[in-house]
Amino acid sequence: MSENNKYHQDRKLIMSSVRALWGEITPSLRSVSIEIQETTILWQCLFDADGTDDDFELLSSAATEVIADFKDYDLKEIITKVPFLNSMNHLKNLIYLRHEKNYYHE
Repeated sequence: MSENNKYHQDRKLIMSSVRALWGEITPSLRSVSIEIQETTILWQCLFDADGTDDDFELLSSAATEVIADFKDYDLKEIITKVPFLNSMNHLKNLIYLRHEKNYYHE
């Protein structure tokens, strides 16, 4: 795939992800990132320690919305708890990042 096609594919992926997150973000969600690896879309959601099964289900539903736009791809969901103050590692395209700076005290 050419660099231009990769750029457009990432752009489409980002726009699809933003739309899928409308109304699905919960207070415990710290970040959402996404990337394509060959024929698989990786969807990563990092939650604070108080993330619940209901929170996870909302973000899993959002992932289903994204994969519906990419019928030729498989989906791998990564839903993990990373308690506040622990650093996070994101995939290529960072879609959502919770504001935390005002709550961090050194």
